[in-house]
Amino acid sequence: ISFVLGNVHVLKRYGARLDPYLAALHWLDLPPEVRALRAELRIDHLLEDLPSLMEGTLEGAQRTADIVNGLKRFSSVEHEALTRVELNAVVERAMLWIKKGTAPNFQIEWTRAADCFVTGSAGQLLQVMMNLIQNASDAASANATREPRLHIELMQDEHQVQLSFADNGAGIASEHLPHLFDPFFTTKSVGKGTGLGLSISYGIVEQHGGQLTCASLAQGGAVFTLTLPLSGSLLRLP
Repeated sequence: ISFVLGNVHVLKRYGARLDPYLAALHWLDLPPEVRALRAELRIDHLLEDLPSLMEGTLEGAQRTADIVNGLKRFSSVEHEALTRVELNAVVERAMLWIKKGTAPNFQIEWTRAADCFVTGSAGQLLQVMMNLIQNASDAASANATREPRLHIELMQDEHQVQLSFADNGAGIASEHLPHLFDPFFTTKSVGKGTGLGLSISYGIVEQHGGQLTCASLAQGGAVFTLTLPLSGSLLRLP
C-alpha cells in the first residue's frame, strides 16, 4: 500500500509537468502522420482520464490502508497496563473530540453521574465511546427533517455500570441486527465506513469483561447499551 500511495503521488507530479508540455506540442503544426497517431492512440482521451484514474487509485489505497489499520487493532496482541478508569470523564472526552471534529452541531443530552470506576484501558474505552457517538451522529444526521440528537445515560449498581447511547435516527432494520458486530458489515455507503468500528468496539468491551448490545427503539432510532463490571474485577487485556 505504501508503494502504491508513494508512486501515485509521484505520478501526479509527473503528470503536472507533462500536461503543459504536451499542450504546447499540440499547438504546433505537426506532420499528418503524427496527428494520425495522436488520434489512433486516443492521446487526448488518455490525458483527460489520467487524473481521475490516479485519484481513484489514491482513494482505494487509502481506504485499504484504513482497513488494514482497523484489522491491526481488531487482532492486536499487545498487552496494555490496566488502570482504574472513571467513565464519566471518558464519555465527556469522547463527546468533546467528536463535536470538535466531525459533528460540531450534533446535540448530545448528557448529565454527569456520580464517579464511576472500571478496570481497563482508558484509550480503548475512549475508542469505543467515540465510535458509538460518531455512528449515532451519522445515523441521526441522515434524516434532514429533524435535528440530530443523542441521549447518553449512565446507571450503576453494586456490580456493574450500564451506559446507553440512544439516537433519533432511522433505527436499524431487523435483518441487520444479527450482523451488526460482524467484521466488515456496514450499512453506510461505499467510502463512508470500513465495517470494522463496531466489531473492534465489541471486542474491546468483551475483553473488559463487558457486553455491547443494540436494539431499535419503538419511537424510532437505535440504542447501543454498554455494560461493564465495576472496578475490582481482575482482567487481562490482549
